[in-house]
Amino acid sequence: MTSPDGTGLSGAVAVVTGSTRGIGRATAFALGRAGARLVVVGRTSDASPNRRLPGTVEEVAAALEAEGVEALAVQADLADPDQTEAVVERTLAWQGRCDILVNNAAFTSNGPILTVPWRRWQTGFRLQVVAPLQLCQGFLPGMMEKGAGRVVNVSSGASIAPVAGLALYSTTKLAMERWSDCLNLEAGGDGVAINTLRVDRLVATEGFQYVLETQGVEVATVGQGMAGVIEADAAASDVLWMVSQPLEWTGHTVGFADIAAAGGPPLP
Repeated sequence: MTSPDGTGLSGAVAVVTGSTRGIGRATAFALGRAGARLVVVGRTSDASPNRRLPGTVEEVAAALEAEGVEALAVQADLADPDQTEAVVERTLAWQGRCDILVNNAAFTSNGPILTVPWRRWQTGFRLQVVAPLQLCQGFLPGMMEKGAGRVVNVSSGASIAPVAGLALYSTTKLAMERWSDCLNLEAGGDGVAINTLRVDRLVATEGFQYVLETQGVEVATVGQGMAGVIEADAAASDVLWMVSQPLEWTGHTVGFADIAAAGGPPLP
């Protein structure tokens, strides 16, 4: 269980989406090493691996368990409402509750706004807005009933800085931030903290490395260069800091510099 003041993570049940690689995987390990029990959610599994990128839900869960962390692997495509609902059902069947929800799964489909098929926009809104909402509708009532729970929605600096070719990602991440604000207005406080991490630096995830190797620095960094790129562990440290704050700390959208200025991990 969490500590009486809601700040301890020992025994907490944490659900992290998109945790087969990148920020999600690093966050799962950061939370697990702090004492949480992990529900590892991802689309790729041993039976259905990604053709280009490493990582499956079973592999991450096994690696956590090798470090002494209790973990449940849940393969789910969050574009599918039924599979999203199964995340809630399996988590509650396993531990009876969710104390920490990290909505990290994302969808990108880069290209000119007039050429990216409209159906991909539906997928983007599903992954960045609707699926996180569905998970919150499944888990927040339990958090509110016991008066302790945390939600971290992982957004992007693209939400506030329009970039040609990133319209889908930028728009849906901005929608996530506004949705998170509204959720906090209605459900935040009284023991439930709802905050957003705006990932406003490029992160060297496996996907980033793949684009870097196959398409070059200009494409991978959207013309920004490698100087500001940080490791996924640095982003995970900020998520850990966010869920370790008092439950009264709610309704914030923060970037890496904001967290550093508030006494969190220093900028890499």
